[in-house]
Amino acid sequence: MPASLGLTLLWAVLYLPILGLAPLFDYDETIYAQTALDMLHQSQFIVPQANGLFFFEKPPFTYYLMQGAYLLFGENAFSARLPSALFTLFGALYLLYLGKRVSGITTGVMMACIYLTLLETGLLGHAAILDAVLNFWILLALGSYILWSMFDLRRDALWCAVAMGVAVSIKGPVGLVIPCAIIVVDRVLSGQWRKLVSIPWIACLALFFLCASPWYILIVMVQGWGFLYEFIMVHNIGRALNPMQGHSGAWYYYLMVFCVAVLPWLAWMPSVWLQTWRQRKCADPEAWILRLCLIWIVLVIVIFTIAQTKLPHYISSLLPAVAISLGLFLHHYFPSLPTLNKIKYATTLLLLPLIVLLASLFLWFPKVTQWVHHPRALAILSQDVTPSNWIVVSGVFLLLTLLYVLYNQKKTYIFGSFVALAFLLQIALFGTLAPFAAKFSQGPSLAIAQEIKDLNPEVAVLSYHLNLPSISFYSGRSYHVVLDAKDPLFANDQTFALILRDEHRESITQPMQTLLKQGGLQLLFHKAQ
Repeated sequence: MPASLGLTLLWAVLYLPILGLAPLFDYDETIYAQTALDMLHQSQFIVPQANGLFFFEKPPFTYYLMQGAYLLFGENAFSARLPSALFTLFGALYLLYLGKRVSGITTGVMMACIYLTLLETGLLGHAAILDAVLNFWILLALGSYILWSMFDLRRDALWCAVAMGVAVSIKGPVGLVIPCAIIVVDRVLSGQWRKLVSIPWIACLALFFLCASPWYILIVMVQGWGFLYEFIMVHNIGRALNPMQGHSGAWYYYLMVFCVAVLPWLAWMPSVWLQTWRQRKCADPEAWILRLCLIWIVLVIVIFTIAQTKLPHYISSLLPAVAISLGLFLHHYFPSLPTLNKIKYATTLLLLPLIVLLASLFLWFPKVTQWVHHPRALAILSQDVTPSNWIVVSGVFLLLTLLYVLYNQKKTYIFGSFVALAFLLQIALFGTLAPFAAKFSQGPSLAIAQEIKDLNPEVAVLSYHLNLPSISFYSGRSYHVVLDAKDPLFANDQTFALILRDEHRESITQPMQTLLKQGGLQLLFHKAQ
């Protein structure tokens, strides 16, 4: 069987059956999915809009992909997440190609399998957000740079420029800043910065602007220069200088995120970095790529640590570097048995607590409400939701696989056993635990969406101090967010439905009928008097 076909089958089994099991999660998934849907319904393909309002945070490249999936497979969670899943596959296939060119087919297979089975790769591949798509193009840019540096082929330099241009059209300046910073630092530290002069600059710049600029030109023509101010100054520079929407973190925030993101392969990384240090003066291509990957990982963490707004997926562009460096290490510098045992012991210590929690869910979950005191969390957890037996089953299978990894002493089976462990970990988390968690977090908004769907279309829908795009996505109705309880929209001569949290109910003085109360949310109805 060709390696690419086997890899595609692995991806299909790991992603497609569980891609739409859980509903879309508020806020990021639903706002992107709703933006794509609103643009499609309004045949508005230049100005992003969500819930009747302009949404200038991101360019619409990924929205177009979602819209194509909506047309093919319907307006649902599966379609919204399909672009992320597909570009995760494309990333794995490109790593297969890259590994084959730089070190042989075995290295390519290892790189691709590791990338597919990294925990955060799986998370983003099952999420309707932009990062899985962005990460593919950043990988293509830096992978093309690697190939250009090794073989000095003009086409690889041109592909690097194309990839950076597309990355800018997906998420803005970060698509250029990350790969350029890594390339410049690598050239300076290697003492070969003069090689940058040999880049076909005119052709590369032309291709970059051809791929990066079309939508920006169109949006400025439609909206004027005010858009660029909001997009650049607020949603890019503003996010870097100030924490937005409460998303801040300490200096070690991304170190902790990294440790979780690369599970179950984390315990291998110290050996990879030690080998990179030992090979720091070696001129072999494999040693140079290891150094480049370390630069890649460190720079991404440092850049986003300096930035004030922090979210776990911001550093996900380093995941290909983990896969590349670990794949090269396993093929060329496979560790000794004592080192392997240390890696297996460390992996067991890292994963065993999570696996035990999954396998024993029925024992401890009924007692959770006794340990929680926050009113909103208590309202969510008090919903009548029963854990699925599949969560426990997946935990048991994970435990058995972990024990096999721990006690297996045959080097030839080590890599395969880790891939199987990672495979089962993703199925357990995204195929069984995520749908269960969604019943709590998304259950109230889905119930409200269904109630709104059944209302007369002429009834206005308002939301008080609350923005949950899932309600709009699943009801097919836009709602207006109101911040003042004395807003004229609340007048007695108006008929409207109102969404709000339990703690805001006392702020509304109009006589209202309660249509639904669930999980800390309420849907009220006021009839014109």
